[in-house]
Amino acid sequence: MKETSIWAIYERRLRRVSAYIHDHLDEELDLDRLSEIACLSPHHWHRVYRAVHGETLAATVKRLRLHRAAGDLVGTDFSVEEIARRSGYPNLQSFNRIFKWVFGMPPARYRREGATRSFNRIRKKDYP
Repeated sequence: MKETSIWAIYERRLRRVSAYIHDHLDEELDLDRLSEIACLSPHHWHRVYRAVHGETLAATVKRLRLHRAAGDLVGTDFSVEEIARRSGYPNLQSFNRIFKWVFGMPPARYRREGATRSFNRIRKKDYP
């Protein structure tokens, strides 16, 4: 019988969670639901997720939403305000501040210049 490491099992489970996150990025992501998908307790799931991905669920969601926002800026005609709202920011000022911190320029300039830039990983201790 072939032995499977616990990390291989976690990896398979976390892939299911990642797919769910991508498919439900516009929704409120519930820790209990994600832990069910991973077949782990909420506490254990969060510890494994952070150990494997190097960031919390909240940081992952913010990163993915900002990455999508950058694509929307250059690939759609949505207003910056619509993109900010879709990305989960309560107001345009918050979105502009975070977007500039991550991408090095405000969203309107990013849209004009069609800039691409390496995405900085958001860490809670670094978050403005």
